[in-house]
Amino acid sequence: MKKYFTLAIISLISALSFGQKTGEWCATDQLIQQQFQNDASLQETFHQQMMAAAKYRHTNSGNRAGIVIPVVVHIIHDNGAGNISDEQIQSAIDILNEDYNRMNPDTSTTRNTVDAPFQLQAGSMDIVFKLAKLDPNGNCTNGIVRVNAPSLTYNADEDCKYSANGGSDQWPRDEYFNIWIVNTIDNGGAAGITLGYAYLPYGGAGGTGYGILMRHDSFGVIETADNSDGRTLTHEMGHALGLSHIFNTGFGGGGSTGCHLDDCDANGDYACDTPPQEEANWSCSQIWNSCSEIPTGDTYGFDALDQIENYMSYNACQNMFSLDQAGIMQANFISISFLNNLRSPANLVNTGVNDPDVLCKADFEALNRSICSGTVVDFNDFSFHGPISWTWTISGIEGTDYNYVNGTSAATQEPSVEFISSGSYDVQLVVSDGVSTETELKTSYINVIPLPNSIDLIEGFEGYTSFGATDQWSVYNPSGNGFEVVEGISRSGWRSARLLNFGQQSGNSDELISAPVDLSVIDPLTESITLSFRYSYKKRFESNNEWLKVFITNTCGETWVQRKTLQGSQLSPNVQSSTWVPSSATDWTTIHMTNITSTYFVENFRYKFEFESDGGNNFYLDDINIYKGSPSDVLVGVDETGNFIESMSVYPNPTAGSVNVRFALANGGAASVIVTDLAGKQMEAHQLFAAQGNNLLQLETAKYASGVYLVQLNLGGVTHVKQLMVE
Repeated sequence: MKKYFTLAIISLISALSFGQKTGEWCATDQLIQQQFQNDASLQETFHQQMMAAAKYRHTNSGNRAGIVIPVVVHIIHDNGAGNISDEQIQSAIDILNEDYNRMNPDTSTTRNTVDAPFQLQAGSMDIVFKLAKLDPNGNCTNGIVRVNAPSLTYNADEDCKYSANGGSDQWPRDEYFNIWIVNTIDNGGAAGITLGYAYLPYGGAGGTGYGILMRHDSFGVIETADNSDGRTLTHEMGHALGLSHIFNTGFGGGGSTGCHLDDCDANGDYACDTPPQEEANWSCSQIWNSCSEIPTGDTYGFDALDQIENYMSYNACQNMFSLDQAGIMQANFISISFLNNLRSPANLVNTGVNDPDVLCKADFEALNRSICSGTVVDFNDFSFHGPISWTWTISGIEGTDYNYVNGTSAATQEPSVEFISSGSYDVQLVVSDGVSTETELKTSYINVIPLPNSIDLIEGFEGYTSFGATDQWSVYNPSGNGFEVVEGISRSGWRSARLLNFGQQSGNSDELISAPVDLSVIDPLTESITLSFRYSYKKRFESNNEWLKVFITNTCGETWVQRKTLQGSQLSPNVQSSTWVPSSATDWTTIHMTNITSTYFVENFRYKFEFESDGGNNFYLDDINIYKGSPSDVLVGVDETGNFIESMSVYPNPTAGSVNVRFALANGGAASVIVTDLAGKQMEAHQLFAAQGNNLLQLETAKYASGVYLVQLNLGGVTHVKQLMVE
């Protein structure tokens, strides 16, 4: 199982937009405020350290040393676009070095007018960021760590920074500057997009979380970041080295923010050559002036315009740090111990940043590893440093069962290979720089899924004793317990799928992924599909908030869409403090999914179950069915003798989104759920194989107008009706 921690700091990320050229968000201020909430003394600590840096910059303005910073970039990805190339990573580092040394090509756009005399106040850090060449153990590295963690790379937060969760641990912060790259970042449910955030280096600097977290599509200026100007990293690095936003920062020890008349070395952003700015803005207006106040000690001595060019603004025309900002960052490399060690000559030797490039590692990855027959796999070479030849070997199946395509061959650096026959394939890469060679072998690396199952699938896990003994299912389980076949516990038959969740730590995530099912035979004009399954689960503690999610795909697993979610008390309101084992039919709930639309009527339809734990109890899965046609068709495991509706509920009610129709039956049978308005107009109807015991059907009401509706359950001539209010 995968372990991850959800910190409160990320849940509060909201309400602050991050401009750059995209009008999107930086979440650093929310991170700072949450630190202050957790430890009230930190606010004064930040204030004192910022004032100390401001004082240092005055007394040591002519004594600035050149700085070299070893960098490690952790790529948290799902084998998709977020697994960015080495070249894109280097492009981000290149932009960083340009901006911090005032070598960026847009320096000429810095204003030098009477009201905005900023060109002479533009600062340079005399700093170079370099990818590390030796890791903390002294082994060869290219300064890039790649971790395949699908559950951590979307809506990412601090979880991705820890290997215990399946993420990537911080390399020692006094030896390496750490950057984590993900697909998307949690924005706390607010509107808009969070591009990145960083801890400031004060007051403990977030400990093992210190560094920058960023989206891949804002990192660098090529490939997935083609529409980015690369300045998100420049901005977030400014925070990490000690700079606040130039507007209304608010973390000084009770000091003034925004527009103020107070000492500029102890208020606002602590930089006297960045005129006070009342609030964030995204304009590049050449006459923008949000404050008329002139702080004590102000560099200009008059009401200068807002410094829209500043990297620590949200404006889209950023191109400079000020001299005072550069001085603050330089001061922090002297006074903050872990930053001081980071740049030390001994550390530069230990991290190898100045060593020559020598071939020391063969490595590769593929975008898709679990594929359908006929799929073309593109292999990406991540070998380093400086290979000039490549030799690929694919084994495990007859050589005629795969082909190099698109003009590639076994000697191509990044070949494209079409896999034909089902089974597991080993892949080996040998690279050479003309002097030495390196080899990487990955066994069972490509798994070609067998031909699709036919429609009217019935899966009770009866045909095999383990998931390793069948090609009908694959288990995603980075560590700990995963889904397994268990005997003697089932809703019908003898076996079921079990996830031993009891005793696991909060935040584990596991998946059970199906082989393809052929839905191409379904007529989208006259027929529909229902996916049903049974599960058994109880909470361990009343507070448990665990999730069951069901995903479907029409691309054989390249992309997935979530179509079912059960959470907390929806999953089960019942609690059992001891290990949960179902013992009767009433311990099982049957789920009916009717939202598999015609776009999924393809030959290689697949589905998967994902369970996310919160320290709760065991979870069981059985009797998975995919069927079409009328409910008179036979469903294995459903007793059709006698009909009696024991209970029915509709919740949440009122609703503004999805609504659950839960009902319990004395015996199973053909049932229908019909929704009408008060005038009798039918909104939707679903024909189901209802099971004995608990059943749950989820309806989407987004297409309904606000008002009152009737939800009607029909079974064997018996009808129950509940009112539903849609807001």
